[in-house]
Amino acid sequence: MIGKQVISEKPVSVREVREILEKRKEKGELTYEQKVSLEYAQEFGKAKPKKAHEVIEKLRKEGIDERTAVKLVDLQPKTKEELKLVFEKVRFRLTEDAIKKILDTVAELD
Repeated sequence: MIGKQVISEKPVSVREVREILEKRKEKGELTYEQKVSLEYAQEFGKAKPKKAHEVIEKLRKEGIDERTAVKLVDLQPKTKEELKLVFEKVRFRLTEDAIKKILDTVAELD
């Protein structure tokens, strides 16, 4: 990647990665890394983009940073224990009420 530089950076869900790479594939050949990423995204990027975006926005309104909200949409935790693992390295106070709200919000993706 000589001569390339990052202009901007934004966290996106696996489903959004899938759509980006599928559009690039239509325009031409993908690099090895892009092909592997596309295969992964096709396997695990199940959430519908519009619904995923809505859930991310709801989580952001609850005070969760964008990177963690995207991670929650990708992983779709079902239990309190799974949710706590996502928040292990994030400074966010998880009360029982907050845990229930977050799990209910993420459950909207199903």
